[in-house]
Amino acid sequence: MTRYRYPLKSVIGDYARATAGLVIAFGLLLTGALPWFVTAIMAALAVLFSLFALRTLKRQYLEVSLDDQGVATLIRPGRPEASRGYFPRYLAWHELSEVKLRYFGSRRNHAKEGAGGGFMQLTLSGRSASPSGGSGKKTTMSFESSLEGFPTLVRRAAAAARRGELNIDATTAGNLLPLGIDIDADAAGGAET
Repeated sequence: MTRYRYPLKSVIGDYARATAGLVIAFGLLLTGALPWFVTAIMAALAVLFSLFALRTLKRQYLEVSLDDQGVATLIRPGRPEASRGYFPRYLAWHELSEVKLRYFGSRRNHAKEGAGGGFMQLTLSGRSASPSGGSGKKTTMSFESSLEGFPTLVRRAAAAARRGELNIDATTAGNLLPLGIDIDADAAGGAET
């Protein structure tokens, strides 16, 4: 089983944005001399930036485990050997029902994705595995390209999609190409990446 995490450098910018938003929103709220509608807007912004900070904290401590059977996630603050982790989720490859790979950025040149041209997001959906071996409730997992081992995760998900004969939409197929995965050619040739 291989474990991956988001490097600290990938979440520092999000922490800075959350902090700036909270300082501005709370700073204006503390003045107390605002019209009610501005106070409401600042309060809403404070809540949104607080949620964004919590999401960033979750990403910093998210641990993704990958093996031949599936992908697992849990929140593990600190060193792996020092903490048991919280909120575990598991998705077996044979339970995978949907794979989406999206590119977000101002440039369509995916070759520059690692050089600040945007980021990719992999979304996996399927039935979570229950402890008894059966399938449980529907679960969705999303991973951004700043995750260590992201290309490996995408390759495993694409291979599982081929094995499960899942329909891959044109956007996902096009976004797999910059990662060296031609889902259509591999499916036609029967090869697995």
